[in-house]
Amino acid sequence: MPSNRTRRTRGQRHPLIQGLDESIELYFLTGDAERKTPAWALHISRHFDGGEKIRLAWLQYKRFLMRKWKMEGRGLSWAEESFKQ
Repeated sequence: MPSNRTRRTRGQRHPLIQGLDESIELYFLTGDAERKTPAWALHISRHFDGGEKIRLAWLQYKRFLMRKWKMEGRGLSWAEESFKQ
């Protein structure tokens, strides 16, 4: 029987991921960014800082995004190919 604690937290996103916009998630996985979205702003930032902002955001969300991507049975994501280390 579930406790009140588990019932309360059911369906909530991880605290780190709550700030992740769906457009940014799609951008990291496919490389596509629609205009006038947070992903577009991140995509354009590469012209000003050489992609540093994108790389830092990728490192922050990489674990969550790759787990989700691999569960769908896909190969390498766009960001994973771009930021091979």
